[in-house]
Amino acid sequence: MASSNTPIPVDDGFNEYESVVKRQKSTTSKVWDEMTKLECENKNELKAQCNHCKTVFSAKSSSGTSHLRRHLNSCLKKANKDITQYTIANQSSLGGHSFRTVDEPGFRHMMRIASPNFKNISRHTAARDVLMYYAKERDRVKEELAKAPGLICLTSDNWNSEHTNDEYICITAHWVDKDWKLQKRIIRFRALFPPYDGLNIADELVLCLSQWGIDKKIFSITLDNASYNDVMVSCLKNRFRANRAILCDGAFFQVRCCAHILNLIVKAGLELADDVVAKIRNGIKYIKKSGIRRKRFYDMADKNVLDYWAQRDKDYQMFALSSEEWRNVAILCKFLKVFYDVTCVFSGSNYPTANLYFRGVWNVHNVLLDTVKGPYSFLTPMVKQMQEKFNKYWAEYSLILSCAAILDPRYKLNYVQYCFTTIYGIHASDFVETILSNLRLLFDEYVKKSKSTSSSLAGSSNVSDKNPVDSSLDEHNVNSADFGGDFDESDDYKRYLNESSTRSEKSQLDIYLEEPELELNSQIDVLDYWSKSSVRYNELSLLARNLLAIPISTVASESAFSMGKKVITPLRSSLKPKMVQAVVCLDDWMRAKGFSTEIGCKNDEDDEDDVSSIAF
Repeated sequence: MASSNTPIPVDDGFNEYESVVKRQKSTTSKVWDEMTKLECENKNELKAQCNHCKTVFSAKSSSGTSHLRRHLNSCLKKANKDITQYTIANQSSLGGHSFRTVDEPGFRHMMRIASPNFKNISRHTAARDVLMYYAKERDRVKEELAKAPGLICLTSDNWNSEHTNDEYICITAHWVDKDWKLQKRIIRFRALFPPYDGLNIADELVLCLSQWGIDKKIFSITLDNASYNDVMVSCLKNRFRANRAILCDGAFFQVRCCAHILNLIVKAGLELADDVVAKIRNGIKYIKKSGIRRKRFYDMADKNVLDYWAQRDKDYQMFALSSEEWRNVAILCKFLKVFYDVTCVFSGSNYPTANLYFRGVWNVHNVLLDTVKGPYSFLTPMVKQMQEKFNKYWAEYSLILSCAAILDPRYKLNYVQYCFTTIYGIHASDFVETILSNLRLLFDEYVKKSKSTSSSLAGSSNVSDKNPVDSSLDEHNVNSADFGGDFDESDDYKRYLNESSTRSEKSQLDIYLEEPELELNSQIDVLDYWSKSSVRYNELSLLARNLLAIPISTVASESAFSMGKKVITPLRSSLKPKMVQAVVCLDDWMRAKGFSTEIGCKNDEDDEDDVSSIAF
């Protein structure tokens, strides 16, 4: 039995912290905290390697450690500067923190622990470092754009800051890189000068593209349905025509944001269901307004909550739905789920969406036609409203995006024919022929471009000096007439190739279309398909690279406005426009390099499902 004087141990949850083993007193120099000893073949020789820059030094005991300490002082000073610049850039862009954060004692204490040689900096230095880091990353992105093997597609949208009332434009570049991976980068997030009309925005776009050196590499631009965008596109087309930097005279240059159109279609229909939707929304607000009501709600959550609540709360009865209304709401949710799924697919930015446009729009079109003839009469007025909006924007399917569907090996021409037949019957062939003729028109442009490039290369080789064989003949005074006179068989061979290519030989497009389609719902990466097929279809793959880079929504640009709201807060409304652009662009570029907005969390976009093969 334990003595009454024996203390009884009490576990209050802090024992693990109280039993920390005391550190033994170090008998070696502190430089070895930053250096690693290396084993050498000669046991009498000792080497030390810097843990930061990996430089190797002699570390004989007779030499002491002064030279190692001097190196560490200079090495850590440089590392401290890099860490400071990098950390502040992350704090200010990814974290959305104020530059005044660097003046806070907590931040300085954290940085001293992370880097013992950390030196305090002012918020002005922090702002300067962010601009320096922005300039460095901007040059890297500019190099990426210059190396893009295909053309570049744009998305653009405008946003008004409620705190400064400034109108910002966001321009995002999209392209498929040499490894056939879809890339996107924000290249402009800048405050506009009034007036905010099409002409002014066109000037801003032209200036941006010129500064980034891509004014002759633009394939398309995706915009919402704002009226000033039509004026802006018209101005851009005229300027690009003058520079001969536009395909097919700009017929396929503008793409309308499909997510925005879907939103307008659904809004038009939901206007007729406002009373039921308002009941549900106001009922939920009523419950959430009181802590007691919220607790009661969760206590009875295993029942048919809202009906159960209406039976016991007289004030809530004004929001209660009848059994018929609940049935209609369930049917309405199922109907709207189609639009939600298509919108999610259209709004992706980590995978190609141009090839998914046709199937998505056809699915919406088909659902509207079936529903208006279906058994649910209460949906008929709503669907008719939605059909009016649909016909306003999609009476004619986008030609350029329908062409992209054909370049998806799961769809090709047969699927497009099937979809049009289900809607237009005997008139389907007219629509299919229009799409196919435009695809051929586009493909011919690429063939001409490829031939002109080849001929220019051949021309440049003809201008050069004689080849080694010719030189050797001249050196030995051998007359070319002895080998067939002045006849040049290389010219004749080129003529033969040109003539054979103009015969009944099938084009790459024809061969591709004749091959059987892949399984309709097969899980494939369409870019990977064209990467593997680029040798067989070298010219057609060039067209596919550019078509599949087209984003069919402006979500990529609109998502930057969420960051803009974090940057321009009431406490940070005095930030200069150039600093806003630096912070927003850095946030986007760091995400592309794998950084996230939350420490310890992976990039939000990594969670985005690959829905390139989703069945609508």
